[in-house]
Amino acid sequence: MRCLRTKGPVLLLAFMFAQGAPLPLFAQHDTLAKKQSAIFGVSAGFQYGFIFAHSPTVENTQGARPLGVEVSLSWQRSDADTWDLCRCFPRNGLLLAFYDYDTRILGKSFTAAYFLEPSYRIGKKTQFSLRAAAGLSYLTDPYHEVRNPTNRSYSTYVSAYLLLGLGLWYQLDNNWWLNASVNYQHESNGGLKDPNKGINWPTAGMAVSYQHNPRPYYKGPRNKDRAWRQQALRFDAAVFGVAKRVLDDKGESMRLPLYGLNFQASRQVSAINALTAGTELFYDEALEYKLKQDSINASAFRAGILFGHEFLLGRFNFSQRIGVYLFNQAKYFDRVYHRWGIQYAINKHWGVGVNLQAHRHVADFIDLRAIYSWRKK
Repeated sequence: MRCLRTKGPVLLLAFMFAQGAPLPLFAQHDTLAKKQSAIFGVSAGFQYGFIFAHSPTVENTQGARPLGVEVSLSWQRSDADTWDLCRCFPRNGLLLAFYDYDTRILGKSFTAAYFLEPSYRIGKKTQFSLRAAAGLSYLTDPYHEVRNPTNRSYSTYVSAYLLLGLGLWYQLDNNWWLNASVNYQHESNGGLKDPNKGINWPTAGMAVSYQHNPRPYYKGPRNKDRAWRQQALRFDAAVFGVAKRVLDDKGESMRLPLYGLNFQASRQVSAINALTAGTELFYDEALEYKLKQDSINASAFRAGILFGHEFLLGRFNFSQRIGVYLFNQAKYFDRVYHRWGIQYAINKHWGVGVNLQAHRHVADFIDLRAIYSWRKK
């Protein structure tokens, strides 16, 4: 992803992965409102916005006004156990969308994405929500040296899709809701093929939602579980890597590896939050190739320290970290970078994960990693 706006409410990103965890992470509650089945809903609506031309190479898309239609299938929790965990009523589900980008250069897209949307009651009939979504998009007009040479935004038919948004819900009657929202959306292929500056477009829209079997939302007190205070300091050691795509001097594609090591300590500070500090070292053969092409005598090693936060969601762990390079001889990158990751615990010690590294709004790479974890006795 050449361009990715990762700034925004961190809580949004954390809840994006929460429903992947088995919901027994909600502690049992000794009330009549124990964990219940989710409320199923269907919504349909439209979004309208503008293309954010974030780089001089994509200024040919400036002025375009994307128009999209969306359909969502959702499941919302409204019970005491969910309330105890987050003091909200999270909604998760499947988002299906079609967009016309209002320019021949970008064409159209079809998207399927998973979303998570924690909702907060702010009145008898109103809710405020934070939405995050991730999925895949099929794009109709990628870069082609003959058919579409001016498209510097994307070069593959299939790209990754991300969304961050805010919503306001108003209950019309027992079954129907009206939902106004503003969103920031992004598509790119994760650096698998160039050009790949990405599509970034803010939108605003309206939708109507129907819930077939609604029920009252839980209104009781929150049960505060303090068991997390007994958790010892956790340590993670990880190996990570990815094959980055580059073009040789003849314009032919090849892939070169990036691989590295990461070490981190994590201290839990609430039922679902932890603070982290760590360090990492990695070697980028694609960077080494670029340095040689540019006749620059510099190392392709990079090393840094990182500080951040984790959301602890059952077997899933979502992390956001700020890093500072301690060693970086390649002058293509800012000294400060940020990482966003999702980790899944296979058992007590072993886990797997995916991480995105970016410099400001420009993504560097996405890596896969294996993690070994243990706790201080």
